[in-house]
Amino acid sequence: MPKPVNVGLIGAGRIGSFHGETVARRLVDADLIAIADPAPNAAANLADKLDVESAYTDVADLLAHPGLEAVIIATPARFHTNVLVQAAEAGKAIFCEKPMALTLEDADRAIAAARSAGVPLQVGFNRRWDQAFAEGRAAIDAGKVGTPQLLRSLTRDPGPFGADPARIPLWTIFYETLIHDFDTLLWLNPGAQPVEVSAVADALVRPDFRENGFLDTAVVTVRFDNGSVAVAEANFSALYGYDIRGEVFGSGGMVTMGDVRRSSMTLFDKNGLSNDTWRRDTDHFVQGYTAQLASFVRASRTCKVEGPTGEDARNALKIALACIESVSKKQAIPLR
Repeated sequence: MPKPVNVGLIGAGRIGSFHGETVARRLVDADLIAIADPAPNAAANLADKLDVESAYTDVADLLAHPGLEAVIIATPARFHTNVLVQAAEAGKAIFCEKPMALTLEDADRAIAAARSAGVPLQVGFNRRWDQAFAEGRAAIDAGKVGTPQLLRSLTRDPGPFGADPARIPLWTIFYETLIHDFDTLLWLNPGAQPVEVSAVADALVRPDFRENGFLDTAVVTVRFDNGSVAVAEANFSALYGYDIRGEVFGSGGMVTMGDVRRSSMTLFDKNGLSNDTWRRDTDHFVQGYTAQLASFVRASRTCKVEGPTGEDARNALKIALACIESVSKKQAIPLR
């Protein structure tokens, strides 16, 4: 076995904690050696749980930790770009949760920083690593569906919705939820470029916050230069579970991916029939989350990114920004 890669975690929130656990407990060729989070005791508490010796409240202190080779950035989205640039300038391999940036200018700044430093940059679009989605892409690459004509991707978060809408940043449904679907659609339509985006969005789960700009439901149509048309949809409250699916219909067939059911086991009883469903992303995609970090560890050694790159993140962000413009102007937006 090669020497384990020394990894630091920046951000000890929900997804950061899960990524930290993956490195510490699920990967055999990586060691989690330090955690940073500005919130009091957040890093220290997670470090204690995962048997990590060093915890910091300052990112600079983590980046200066002896022997550190790679970092996972899992801060709130608005901090991603600045932390990424800071890590690149420190010469660390970088895994950044989505979205990598909130503007195209910041996306370009992040990409340039990683390129200038000569460090690998991978972005956390975990659906590419899910077995069903990976097999779907393989079928497309093998020509089994012919030329893609209609594509679909959806994200329905598990309900009931219990978050405080006032604490959710504006346009989150595009920046942080549908950004996954945009990357998925681009990835499942290889070689095609989006040329027009049209989006509608509303507050249907919490209509009482509509006037504050809160959006919890959206449908997006994307036209591509190969003639294909894609639809992405999202909702923050699916009472039946965590529902993630994709579909590509082509001239030679169709491939579908994803299932809200936990397994093919179906219960038949006096009430009829039923299936258990996924309720958390970290349960549904545990294999995908683990596979993407395993890939990142390999990239830390080879400087060759196998998964989504900074350029991929920029491409998905471009669609998200067009959605925001489309909703604001109530018209389709050409992509240039």
